[in-house]
Amino acid sequence: MKSLVVKHHFPGRIRFNVKELKDYSDIATWVKTSLMAIQGILQVRVNDSAHSIVIEYDTDVLSADVVEVRLAQLDLTQSEAEESEHEFTRGDVAMNVIGTISAALLPNKWGAMTTATLIAPTLFEGIKDLSDRHVSVEVLDAIAVGLSAWRGDYRTAMMTQSLISLGEYMEQKTCRNSDQLLADLMRPKETTVWLVEGTLRKQVSSNDLEAGDLIELGPGTAIPVDGTIISGTALINQSSLTGESVPVRREESSKVYSGTTLHDGTIQISVDKVGSEATTAKIAKLIYDSLSEKSEIQQVTQEMANRRVKITLGIGAAVFVLTQDINRVASVFLVDYSCALKLSTPVTFKSIMYRAAQQGILFKGGGAIEKLHKIDTCVFDKTGTLTHGEMEVVDVVPLCCRNNARDLLAIAASVEEHSNHPLSQAVVNAAKHCELPHIEHGEVEYVIAHGLKSTLNEHALVMGSRHFLETHENVDFSESEATIRDYELKGRHLVFISHQHKLVGMIGLRDHLREDAMLTLQALRSFGVNELIMITGDRHHKAQLLGDELQLDRIYSEAVPSQKSDIVESLKNEGKNVMFVGDGVNDAPALSAADVGVAMCRGTELARQVADVVLLKDTLYGIAEARELADVAMRMISTNIKLAEYVNSGIMLAAALGYLSPTMSALLHNGTTLSILGRSAALRHQ
Repeated sequence: MKSLVVKHHFPGRIRFNVKELKDYSDIATWVKTSLMAIQGILQVRVNDSAHSIVIEYDTDVLSADVVEVRLAQLDLTQSEAEESEHEFTRGDVAMNVIGTISAALLPNKWGAMTTATLIAPTLFEGIKDLSDRHVSVEVLDAIAVGLSAWRGDYRTAMMTQSLISLGEYMEQKTCRNSDQLLADLMRPKETTVWLVEGTLRKQVSSNDLEAGDLIELGPGTAIPVDGTIISGTALINQSSLTGESVPVRREESSKVYSGTTLHDGTIQISVDKVGSEATTAKIAKLIYDSLSEKSEIQQVTQEMANRRVKITLGIGAAVFVLTQDINRVASVFLVDYSCALKLSTPVTFKSIMYRAAQQGILFKGGGAIEKLHKIDTCVFDKTGTLTHGEMEVVDVVPLCCRNNARDLLAIAASVEEHSNHPLSQAVVNAAKHCELPHIEHGEVEYVIAHGLKSTLNEHALVMGSRHFLETHENVDFSESEATIRDYELKGRHLVFISHQHKLVGMIGLRDHLREDAMLTLQALRSFGVNELIMITGDRHHKAQLLGDELQLDRIYSEAVPSQKSDIVESLKNEGKNVMFVGDGVNDAPALSAADVGVAMCRGTELARQVADVVLLKDTLYGIAEARELADVAMRMISTNIKLAEYVNSGIMLAAALGYLSPTMSALLHNGTTLSILGRSAALRHQ
């Protein structure tokens, strides 16, 4: 945007005149969601007719100058048009209520003037839709209000107009509150990074970074800033920005962006932009897609609403032909099914999304809620979901006479501290707990999905999986088979260590079953999930021990990351509605392939981005709560549809038989609509 003019400004609120808006129509939603992706933006209102944008912002996070710069950076040529409606405010409702009082108390001609002024927007909207050959609820509202005004019944016309504006305001307010909260939750989260200051490195919050800082990032970490690589080479997963599923290679002097994920390698980055200045275009796209997505049931009720408009018009015409009674016709036209049908479904979804967020669950759109309600099979990736991501060292086993357990753990921790992998961190934490010294070693190479390579006393030092050491490093395991088997039978996860291509020891770790795992699985079964499945890379014996403890229906053991999405696809081919629960970078394909993907709280940024549901608290029971909330939402929608059909049918029959005056018909119909909307909105706080 180039032609920005600040019309009004005081701290926390600024109004811009944007002449370019006159060249674009129906982009208000796109502008709002694009700006909502910026940290510190609280509310956005776009007035197409006045070509203005009002932005409310947090003065502790943003300044007016930054707000203006970020607005100027929006490229309207990239905007997406979406039909939008007038944004009702409390002022609109108040004016219509005042108009209703005026119509009742003032002389007829003065009542006519105020009524004509206030109902004009409704009439114009209906005429516009009719001229476009679109028979909508706006057409019905225009006919109902216009017919009352034409008959000189200004009180009924204004009462109807007031109830329409109140209903619209309630819906929009519910949606605005939910949208703002969801936008806040979908922005990149605070992370901990290594800040490099000369020869020193210290961990700091990403929120404390400033332009010019130098940070170091390792595999699996989310990049929290826009910056330039100063040293190192890495594979960067940019799918959140570009949609590319294959990580791209980035070397010294290359640019990296906030919201992407470091897939492999270790790099040092000079910070260019932080916070609200960092890349937000694709974050805005994520928010836009999540909040504008219409579920299947929402589309169905929208179609039902449009059909009911035609039914109401047809019944009104039939009543006029049979009775020639204009009062009856007015009474019939003031009743329609579509308001409650059209509005209650999105309000229900928004209310449940708001309530879920308050409980630590993020639903990305109504579609996620609807699909979650249909789930009958749940697949868990074991580590980080059924078990805690953090593992604990319980055994340090030297396998040659040259090292004791303390020496072996010290050597391992000195190398493992260069990796962010949970196993590495567990080894480092164990060494810290024992206050072991750092052992000097050579440069460390991270071999993805296998382990770490370094040198000790100028000889090869390798640690990682048995497959890695045995197949890739030609380490002989034959002399230690019996010892290894004993620890595997205990269910230990083993990290092997070789020096000079000879097996010198192993470290046994165990993961902790989440305290709420059994309760969560029982709750899911009670909510209609018939089959519970676990995928793990563990050996079959170890996996079966956990599966028996949790009473799982199926177990896929010794699975490699690439198999997870294949397993999900095979279950879907069996006709099952599948939910996959994971937390790692390699879970992203399975999360995408499932009917519903659920990312754990401590999941990687990539997992959180591709999932349909994100748990914001580190508890497994959130999955059961999410399913329960989805069931609540769908029951409410079903009940609302029935209420709208039965109650409005009764009102319309009474109106057609002449038992209801237009005023009473409008009051009962709009009261019913508001009651149904109220039921949906009340879900936010139950």
